[in-house]
Amino acid sequence: MKRILIDLTQLPLQRTGVGIYAVNYVRRLQALVGNRQLHFLVLDDDAELLAETRAIPGVVVTSLKAAVFRRFVFRVLLEQVLIPAFALARRIDAVHSLHYSFPLLSFGRFKRIVTVCDMSFFLFPELHVPVKRKFFQFFIRQLPRTEGLLFISGSTMRDFHRYFPNSAVPEQVIPLGTDLARLATTPDPALMAGLRARFDIAQYILYVGTIEPRKNILGLVQAFESIAHRYPAVKLVIAGKLGWDYDTLLQYVEVSPLRERIVLTGYINEAEKHALLKSALLFTYVSFYEGFGLPVLEGMAAGVPTITSNLSSMPEVAGDGALLVDPHQTGQIAAAIQSLLDDPQARATLVQRGLTQSRQFTWESMTQTSLAFYDRVAPAAGASA
Repeated sequence: MKRILIDLTQLPLQRTGVGIYAVNYVRRLQALVGNRQLHFLVLDDDAELLAETRAIPGVVVTSLKAAVFRRFVFRVLLEQVLIPAFALARRIDAVHSLHYSFPLLSFGRFKRIVTVCDMSFFLFPELHVPVKRKFFQFFIRQLPRTEGLLFISGSTMRDFHRYFPNSAVPEQVIPLGTDLARLATTPDPALMAGLRARFDIAQYILYVGTIEPRKNILGLVQAFESIAHRYPAVKLVIAGKLGWDYDTLLQYVEVSPLRERIVLTGYINEAEKHALLKSALLFTYVSFYEGFGLPVLEGMAAGVPTITSNLSSMPEVAGDGALLVDPHQTGQIAAAIQSLLDDPQARATLVQRGLTQSRQFTWESMTQTSLAFYDRVAPAAGASA
């Protein structure tokens, strides 16, 4: 029986991006694990992942103290010393790291598989905290030494090969998915009523994501300001946790003449996100760069007319299911918003295209393809078990 170790200790408790990917991957593994024994490393403060992993048949879950291993120094110790020791002791065939960094030494005893979420640390280094940038750049440079690479989009894989053209590591593009059934449902009316009252919103344009420069939220705010006079009842809702270098945006919003119509919600959970999506007039995600752009997929799957960028992975995800704009051109963003607000039929057509496009991306397909990649990278592993 093949033994696979999946490291979930890198994930923050507030789910964005890789955290959403990890939770949904684990959930689908419950039905698709097959003839494999899965081992998970999970921090003890992550009740959601502990419950989801323990629901998988035949799983081995090792819980580690978050009070220790959420500290950077001990996180590095865990990854570079304890995980290799654990893998050797348990005769692990492959270790899957979900977020760039991975054990540098395997002693030829287990395969190292790494998911590459984006290449922003090389493409846009100025958009990251210096310490974080240097740390992840170091590990990305080591990726050609691994035994398997998973890319969440074709765009991310192409970006990787721009910097590492000689990498010969087995690789595969495995797009992320979305929960189509859940996003199609009507959210809890009481929850939505509570959100409307809490944020004083009725008609609104929505953004969901981390508050950081790469997301081009300032450009979205300026686009909204340029056309807001045409739609006096419409607000702009910016939902998501503060990331970094957000002071310029917050200061701009604070002195905006439309301050009362620009709503910053802070971090929202999955249920709140679902509710806000289902009631939005439009969903806008005009980021400068994304490794995949999961919110774009979620917007389309929720049946919301969606506007996104024509750069990096976003056209790959959106297809013809969203309006594409140049995020560097505020006028284009404004024109796209105005065209949809003025034309109910255009909104309805885009909704149908978005729903059709979103059906191409499922967590089940992602999970099945990932498991097949494990078998490809370690085809003879576990034969002596």
